[in-house]
Amino acid sequence: MLKIRLYDRNDLEEIVQLWYKTWHETFPNIQHPQLYSAWKSRFRDDLAVKGEIWVAEVESHIVGFVVVIKEEQYLSQIFVNPEYQNCGIGSALLNKAKKICPEGLTLQTLQQNTRACIFYEKHGFKAGKLTVNKINGQPNIEYYWKLEI
Repeated sequence: MLKIRLYDRNDLEEIVQLWYKTWHETFPNIQHPQLYSAWKSRFRDDLAVKGEIWVAEVESHIVGFVVVIKEEQYLSQIFVNPEYQNCGIGSALLNKAKKICPEGLTLQTLQQNTRACIFYEKHGFKAGKLTVNKINGQPNIEYYWKLEI
C-alpha cells in the first residue's frame, strides 16, 4: 500500500541512497562529477532547507520522493526506485507537487532522459528552453506546467 508523507530528517540516508542509486542506474553512461558525500550534503543543507519534500513509502520503505521549491514554483527533484516505476508512484508524487504549486511549476531534466520527458508530457508539462545542467554539465530541457482553466 502506497503512503505519501512529509519528509523527516531521519529519512535523509535512505532518500540520498535512493536518489544516488536511481540517478546512476538511469544514466549509466554518465560519470557524475560529485561523490556520494556531496549528494548527501546538497540534500541536507540545500534541498531539505529550501524545499518541501514528500516521501513515497511502500511497506515502510522509501520508494520515491519529490522536492518542490514553493517560492520558485520549481520541482527540483522527483525520483522513484526503478523497481517501483510504472506503478503510479511518480504520478502520485507529481500530483502532490501540483497541489503545492497549483498556479504552475517548472522543472529541468536531462535531454537524454526520454522516459522522464514522456512522463512529464503525459502529465501536461510542455517542453521549453534547452540549457546545461550546472552540476553535471549535461544538456537539460526545461518543462513547465500551468493549470488550464
